[in-house]
Amino acid sequence: MRLQALTKCVATVGALALPFAVAVPAASATSGGAGSAFAISASGPVAIPQTPSVTSTAQKPERKSVAELPDNPLVQAGVLNAAAWSGHGRASVADLKIAKLGLSASAVTAKCENGNGISHLVKASLNGKKLKAAATPNSTVKVDLPSLGNATVTLNRHVRDKDGSLTITAIEVSLVLAGKTQTISIASVTCGKAGDKPGEPSNPGKPGGDPSASPAPAPSGPPSAAPVPTPVTGDLPVTG
Repeated sequence: MRLQALTKCVATVGALALPFAVAVPAASATSGGAGSAFAISASGPVAIPQTPSVTSTAQKPERKSVAELPDNPLVQAGVLNAAAWSGHGRASVADLKIAKLGLSASAVTAKCENGNGISHLVKASLNGKKLKAAATPNSTVKVDLPSLGNATVTLNRHVRDKDGSLTITAIEVSLVLAGKTQTISIASVTCGKAGDKPGEPSNPGKPGGDPSASPAPAPSGPPSAAPVPTPVTGDLPVTG
C-alpha cells in the first residue's frame, strides 16, 4: 500500500511537471542570473527548513527531490520536488495536508522564468471550500479557527524585488501558535529578469571595441598652421 501511494504521488507530480519541462535555449540560459526553488518551509513554533532547496546559475537544471516530508506536528506532504537553473525555478508538492487549517491539495506547483511565473493548485480546499486552481496574484483568504484564532492564507503570492527578480509562493500561511507567529510556505520559486543577449556589444556603434575605453576626442576647429621648422646645428637656420 505504501509503495502504491508513493507511485501515485510521483505520477501526479510528474504529470503536472510536463508543461514546465521546456527546452532551455543557450542564448537565454545565463541571462537571468540565479534561479532558486524549494518545496516547503516553515518558521515559528514549528520550524521546517527549506525542503528540498536548490539554487543555481547553471545553464542546465539542477534538481532535488524528497519522497516524503519528515514528521512534524504541522504539515504533511508526499513527493516534494525543486529545480533551478539560470533565470528559472520550479517547485512542486504532492498530497499536501495542514490539518489545523483544514487545508489540503492533491498537488501544488510553481514556476518562474526570467522574471515572470505562475502557480497552480490541483483539488485544493480550505475548511471545506474549494480553492481556485489558478488564483489571482496575492489572493488572500481569512480563516477563523476556533481553537487558534485567525489565520491568513495567501495564494499565488508575488513579490518583486528591487533588482527585478520575482518570488512566487503558491501558498503562504500565517497564523498564531503558542502566542507566536507561524508561517508556512508551499512551493516557492525565485528568478531574475533576462539581461542583454550574450555577445551583444555594451558600447553601441563600436562592435568588438573595449566598452571601458574612452572615445577619441573629436577635432575642435580647423587644422593649425604648419609647424615652425626645427633649427639644426649650424650658423644659419634651415627654412626650407
